Amino acid sequence: MKSDLRCQEVSRLISEGLENQLPAAERARLRLHFVVCEACRNVNEQMQFLRRAMRSLDSRNEPQ
Repeated sequence: MKSDLRCQEVSRLISEGLENQLPAAERARLRLHFVVCEACRNVNEQMQFLRRAMRSLDSRNEPQ
């Protein structure tokens, strides 16, 4: 399995992963990159936080 992702490609995959389920091989490559790249790991954590926050806001704004 190719695991030498560049940070630019990781950013693209993070975005794609927010929209669609990534194939298992891509998810594994991302996890491996996160182990060695703190910057990408932080970007991923921030994106996940923002996604959860937006979902929380959406659920609060739904009509009762």
